[in-house]
Amino acid sequence: MYNFLLSDQNFVFSCALCLMLFLALVEGVGALIGFSLGNLIDQLLPVDLDLDADAEISLANPANGMTALLGWVCFAKLPFLVWLIVALTSFSLSGYLLNATAQNLWGSWLPVYLSLPLAIVAMVLLTRLIGQPLARLIPKNESSAISNRTFVGKSARITVGNARRDLPAEAVLVDDYGQKHYILVAPEDDSVIPAGTEVALLEKTKRHFIVKALNSHSSLS
Repeated sequence: MYNFLLSDQNFVFSCALCLMLFLALVEGVGALIGFSLGNLIDQLLPVDLDLDADAEISLANPANGMTALLGWVCFAKLPFLVWLIVALTSFSLSGYLLNATAQNLWGSWLPVYLSLPLAIVAMVLLTRLIGQPLARLIPKNESSAISNRTFVGKSARITVGNARRDLPAEAVLVDDYGQKHYILVAPEDDSVIPAGTEVALLEKTKRHFIVKALNSHSSLS
């Protein structure tokens, strides 16, 4: 058993499992003394991804795709520590299962260049599968958060990529509590708004905000 867990092929998965156990132990001990590592991390990382879980993952815009992927795996719906423990557990157990299955079927380990990406894919799927019901039981602390629909009328800055009507780009908005909200924005017309442009949020749709550039010379035709 120990040879299996500590083998070179399972080293990455063992590290993920050890990290998960360490975080869970620290959180458990902290609960006994009135200290929460999870709350501390959430305060140090005041980031809120305001994205529907069913948003499309676009390969044409990597920023859009990464934001959509994080929303899809329930990153914004769970406290960060809970989400991280779920992800680490899913990753490590998937890796162990892959190697155990390969050893039983073929008598040899999967090479790392195969087991690692397969475990990552399994982690994404399992984190989504586990995260959705878990989010209903352990909702993210929203004591200082505000509804993203109240962002209408505020300004944000496009971070990566050019925003087009048919291809939203990622923008960052800082609310009154100092929290950063990463949102998707698209112009109200057929113009192209480049990265770095400050925009005004005009309307909230299901998947993004409709915006206009505050500096008209920053928009491309």
